[in-house]
Amino acid sequence: MNRSRRKLELWKFAAGETQDCLAEGREVTVPHTWNVEEGLYEYAGKGWYAHELALPPREEGHRSWLEFGAVYHDAWVYVNGFPAGQHLHSGYTSFTVEITDYIKEGANQILVCADNSFSEELLPYKRSFDWANDGGLIRSVYLYETGTVRIAGVRTTCEPILIQEGKRQRGGKALWGLDLEIDGTRGGANPCCLQWKLREENAPHTILAEGMAEVTPGENRLGRQILEDVAYWHFDSPRRYTLELELSCHGAVQDRGEVRVGFRKVMTHCGELLLNGESVRLCGTEWMPGSDPEYGMAEPAEQLYKMLHILRDTNCVYTRFHWQQSEEVYEWCDANGMLVQEEVPFWGPDPAMPGEVQWEVFAQQMREMVSAHQNHPCLIAWGVGNELTSQHPDTVRYIKRAIGYTRKLDSSRLVNYVSNGYVYEPRTDGGQFGDICMLNEYAGTWFPDAEAAEVLERVCRENPYKPLVISEFGLCEPAFSGGDERRAQILSEKMEIYRRFPEIVGTIYFCLNDYRTQIGEEGEGAWKRRVHGSTDLKGTLKDSYWKVREECAPCSVVLEGDTCMIHCRNDLPCYAMENYQVLLEGAGNTMEREIDVLSPGEMLRLEMPGLKRVTICNAKGRVAGVWTRQE
Repeated sequence: MNRSRRKLELWKFAAGETQDCLAEGREVTVPHTWNVEEGLYEYAGKGWYAHELALPPREEGHRSWLEFGAVYHDAWVYVNGFPAGQHLHSGYTSFTVEITDYIKEGANQILVCADNSFSEELLPYKRSFDWANDGGLIRSVYLYETGTVRIAGVRTTCEPILIQEGKRQRGGKALWGLDLEIDGTRGGANPCCLQWKLREENAPHTILAEGMAEVTPGENRLGRQILEDVAYWHFDSPRRYTLELELSCHGAVQDRGEVRVGFRKVMTHCGELLLNGESVRLCGTEWMPGSDPEYGMAEPAEQLYKMLHILRDTNCVYTRFHWQQSEEVYEWCDANGMLVQEEVPFWGPDPAMPGEVQWEVFAQQMREMVSAHQNHPCLIAWGVGNELTSQHPDTVRYIKRAIGYTRKLDSSRLVNYVSNGYVYEPRTDGGQFGDICMLNEYAGTWFPDAEAAEVLERVCRENPYKPLVISEFGLCEPAFSGGDERRAQILSEKMEIYRRFPEIVGTIYFCLNDYRTQIGEEGEGAWKRRVHGSTDLKGTLKDSYWKVREECAPCSVVLEGDTCMIHCRNDLPCYAMENYQVLLEGAGNTMEREIDVLSPGEMLRLEMPGLKRVTICNAKGRVAGVWTRQE
C-alpha cells in the first residue's frame, strides 16, 4: 500500500542492555545498523533508538501507525513510555504497530529496542547462516494515519488466460480478482464502500477495469472477472498496472492507497518451466545484499538500486534471496524484469533436525512474507529452507509439511526447498518434494570427490519429469584457491556440463559479489567476508563479471568480415528474443535493426560494410552483450 507516509529518519542511538545507555547516545540516520561501526563490529545484543515526534492537533476518528520495513531481529516499541507493540523472531519481514492510544498533540517520544543476539528462537538459527548479523532499524520507518477503518491487506489475482501451447503470449484475456482484509477494530461492524480502478502504469488515463463494492470488517472477496486486452508481464517486457483503492464510510474517506501488479503465469509441466505459455530455461546470478561495509544491511534505496543494476547487467533474469528483502527491492525487480525466489532464512545443518520451535518461526515468517509480497509479479516461488540435513527423515517431514503449508497460503506460486544433499542419495532427499528440484552443486570444491555430470545424471534419473535448477555453483575463497581466473573457468566448465541436460531449466550462479558474513574467513570488522563474487564488496567489477554476462546472454554472436550472425541459444539460457534491438557499428557509420522474434535455435544474419562492433539490447534497453570483431 502506498499511503501518504512520513519518513522518520533521524534517531538517537546507543548500544546497551537498558535504555539508560541513550544518555550517551548519538544521532544516526535510519536505516541503520551498528555492526559496521568501530567498536561494535561483533556486538550481538540490544541497541536503543529514540525519535522525537512533534504532531499537530489530531482530528477525531483518526488512527496512527508506525510501519517498520524490518528490525533485526527482535523489536520492542514504546511510545511516550507505554509499550505499544513488539515483533519477535523475524528480522527481515515488515510489520506495523498502532500507536493511536499513546500519542498526543505536541511532543512525543518513540523508543525502539532492537536485539540481534544469536538465538535458538529465530530463523536464522543461532550462528547457522552465511551472511552478516547486522542489528538495528535496518530498513525505513514511517508514520501514517487512517480513519477508524483501514485496508489491512490486499491480495490480487492476475492470471493470464493462455490459449496457445509452447509459445510465449504477450497479452490477451486474463482473470482478475481482488481480496481485501478490512480492519474495523475501532469503526464498528458497519459496511463501508470501496472504490477501485486498475490503470496502465505508464498511461494513467487508460483504465483497464474499475468497480465499487460494499465491504465489511474482516475478509472480503470481491469476485472474479475476465479482463480483455491485458498486456502480460515478462522479464523482457515487464508491463505493470496500478490498482487505486479508496475506502469510505458514511461519505468520509477512511483510507486510500495504490498497489502495482502484473499479469503473468509461471508453472511446471512434464519437466518444463513455463512462463506465459513458453517453455523457458533461465540463467541468473545471486546477489548477497548488505555487503558494502559502509552500509551493511542498512542499505539506502540508492545503494540497493546500484547493486540491482549491476546484477541485471549480468543478463540475470532469475535469482533467489536467502532471506526476505525490502519492498524497494521487489518493486525494482517488478519494474526491471527479474524473476525471484524468496526464502525463509532457514540455513545449514544446525539444528540437526527441525523442531517445533523452528516450525512455528517458519510459519510466522512465511505468513508475513506472503502477506507483504504476494502482489509482486517478479516473485515466482517461495523457498522453505536451504542446505538443511535433508537426508534425515525428520527434516524430510519438515520440508513436506512446510511446502504444503506454503501452498495453502499461496497456490499461485511454486514452492521449493534448496538442497545440497542430492550428492548423497537423490531418492531420499527432501528436495524432491518441491515443484522444482533445486541443487546447490559444488562438485570438486565443497564436495571434492563428486563429479558434477554423475551427480546430475543420478538426480535426473531419480526424478523423472521434474525440472531441475542449479541453485548455486561457483568458487568460494579462501576455502578454495584459484582466484578470479579460476572462478571464470569454473563458470564456463560447469555451464558446459549443465547444457548437456535438458532437464535443467535454470542456473543461478553464486554469486554476484564478495559478501560480508559472520562466518567469513577473510577480513576483519565490517570487512569480514567470503570472496565468492564477480565483483568486490563495493560492487567493483572483476574480469569474471564479463564471463558471467557472456554465459547468461540469450544469444551468441559471430562476426566475419562485414557479416554478423546472431544465434538465439537453444540450451541455457533458452527463450525467444522478442523486440530486441541490434546496433551495428562500422567505420564511421551505424545501423539499427529490431528483432521482432528470434526463437531458440534460429539465426539472424546481418551485413554492413566495415562492420566492427555489435551491441544487442532487450526491449527495455538493457544491454545483453557487446561483440567486437577481432583484428
